[in-house]
Amino acid sequence: RGKGLLLDLAAYSVIAESNVAQHFPDYAYNHPLMTPQNKIYSDSTISRFIREIDDNDRVDFLNSWNATHDKNEKIYVSYDSTNKNCKAGDIEMAEYGHPKNDVGAPIINYSIAYDMTNEKPLLYESYPGSIVDVSQLKYMLEKIRGYGYKKIGFILDRGYFSKANIQFMDSCDYDFVMMVKGRASFVHGLIMEHMGEFESKRACSIKAYRTYGITVKAKLYADDDTDRYFHVYYKAKKQASERARLEADLDRMEAEMDKIKGREYKLPKRYEHYFKLTYHKDKFYGYEEREDVIERELQLCGYFAIVTSEKMTASEALNLYKSRDISEKL
Repeated sequence: RGKGLLLDLAAYSVIAESNVAQHFPDYAYNHPLMTPQNKIYSDSTISRFIREIDDNDRVDFLNSWNATHDKNEKIYVSYDSTNKNCKAGDIEMAEYGHPKNDVGAPIINYSIAYDMTNEKPLLYESYPGSIVDVSQLKYMLEKIRGYGYKKIGFILDRGYFSKANIQFMDSCDYDFVMMVKGRASFVHGLIMEHMGEFESKRACSIKAYRTYGITVKAKLYADDDTDRYFHVYYKAKKQASERARLEADLDRMEAEMDKIKGREYKLPKRYEHYFKLTYHKDKFYGYEEREDVIERELQLCGYFAIVTSEKMTASEALNLYKSRDISEKL
């Protein structure tokens, strides 16, 4: 019963785009099933069956699943996480953290590693809501290493960038493709250094994304032992939208500051990034634009960068990173 029912529940969740147990009997009546004699089980039986699946069952499944993969094949794995707001009561894993959609509730983090080469998920994991993504990556890498994967690269977004994570991937001999923030100081310097060299050159065009890109070798941080490959990109459409968003944001902040002049009010630090703020005895009195900061950020609009440990072209790096869309949707 167990295997067939589990497969039926998986098929139900995909086809019906729902996991509500009460509706499963209606679905089962109209679809072929994998249980013996196409037996339809009640929602109470399903709930009991799911409760009986414990952590050991999940670990055994992941061990068996990963044992079937060729560990000597070079693969790229997209790793991504999300979080779920939880109002279900006393659940140990639900903690206050940094949710994407903050509704004032504790959250549970959930992540998945997806083999982009063979288009298969490799593992999933849930972890407490207070743990940030950048910290959790190391534990996932240790799991991957424990499964015996050797020739592997990871496709990661900017939320996982840290010196410790890069060094740990180096120690495991894992490659990586990682988005980095264009306004980060070390990336900003590279962009400014090569600005004007490639934005209109047809040889640098990546037609699939209407983007231009070049590749340069550089150190990722001051005491880095290895040269990395920085792929710097420019997209005109992205530049227009980012400039408009920045200008609108500045206008909104100015309007907010005009309303509170002469009142006791402490503005967020983000305001201090763009404006010189004047206070007197805790009262807010005025502001002045930090023109150099704003002009620099306007210059950077439309630019972004990807760093890879493995030598590849700007087009190859962008195609690999864009393939993360599959794991994000999953």
